[in-house]
Amino acid sequence: MEILIVYGSQYGNTQKLAQAMARALSPPHHVRVVHAPVARTLSAEGVDLLFVGAPTQMRGLRLLAKPFLIGLEGRGFGGVRAAAFDTRMGDFAQTVASEAIARHLVGAGCRLVAEPESFLVLGLDGPLANGEVERAAAWAVEVAQSVATPA
Repeated sequence: MEILIVYGSQYGNTQKLAQAMARALSPPHHVRVVHAPVARTLSAEGVDLLFVGAPTQMRGLRLLAKPFLIGLEGRGFGGVRAAAFDTRMGDFAQTVASEAIARHLVGAGCRLVAEPESFLVLGLDGPLANGEVERAAAWAVEVAQSVATPA
């Protein structure tokens, strides 16, 4: 399966999660990890599963993955299976970036295959809470297994 992981990151925490997810998924899958500003021109050609993540900033209103999310449908992502994730501090009442990402993905015609997922950081610039890197890797594998088709 061809998997694309796109992330926005300011302090490196979301990037760490994206890289851990990629390590957990490959092999057997072919995985590309791309920073959102660089990914803004990528097409969906060959992409079987898309993960998009960003940190929660300004209650989810500042979305560092937005450079990639703008114009997704026009780049062929309609119908692509997708999942959204974010990093955030422990305020569970706040709106989170993964929910905003999921709305963008659905709006572009992507098919969400998992509920948006949040991973905790211990402060504005991190670090990630204990066990979150491993949890992100396991979550990505679980998502990929849920959409894998028989060989």
